[in-house]
Amino acid sequence: MPSARGPFAGPSPSLQGVAYHQTLAAGWNRRYLRGGFKRRAAFFVNAILPLTSPEGDWIDVGCGSGYFSRILARRGARVLGVDGSAAMVEAAHAVSSGPKPHPRFELGTVESLTGREALFDGVLCLSVLEYLDNPTASFGAMARMLRPGGCLIASAPNRNARLRRLQLQARRWASRFGFNLFAYLGSSKNAWSRWDLSTLAAAHGLSCQAIMGFDPLMPRFFWGIAPPSLLFLICRRPAGGEA
Repeated sequence: MPSARGPFAGPSPSLQGVAYHQTLAAGWNRRYLRGGFKRRAAFFVNAILPLTSPEGDWIDVGCGSGYFSRILARRGARVLGVDGSAAMVEAAHAVSSGPKPHPRFELGTVESLTGREALFDGVLCLSVLEYLDNPTASFGAMARMLRPGGCLIASAPNRNARLRRLQLQARRWASRFGFNLFAYLGSSKNAWSRWDLSTLAAAHGLSCQAIMGFDPLMPRFFWGIAPPSLLFLICRRPAGGEA
């Protein structure tokens, strides 16, 4: 399936992504209290969730500190959160405590999630695909986890976003002087267009319900000349089984 991947040296994007987030785990949950993280969480609650039914069994793939897993759990879903970073899973356990129903959390990568076909009513995968060695195969594995009628929600960088292109250019320029500018781009290697995502969903038997743009900085009225940096895909497995 189409995806934009650049050349890289050293460890694979998947390993780089895990290592990068491992160092940030301690303060990851606090990031959602302000700035672009807070706005993205609000967009998820106010724009994405109303198009879905967060009930039944869900898996949050690449759950990080479990912030979005807990949102789903509060909406009535039984949630399993999985992340490749042991520090992130530890942080998720630390926050999710007390008598209320909470998600369960496990250590594991997207590539390790085998033998779970048709087990879930929903799959959540936010800001993960861009870090994977083979995002197409991983997307297919997640699609197979869905029961008939199940929903998959994924976010991915918009390869047409000018902000991302500018950041990549600035990172290359800064690296000449020994600066690690926009460090996440060291492991975020994949990006998609709206057409790419709809085609990816169709190739794995899912019907595309919506693709919505979001940008933490750029107001919507500028999107005609500066496309949003992030795309949210909402797709479903047909109720009758495979498409």
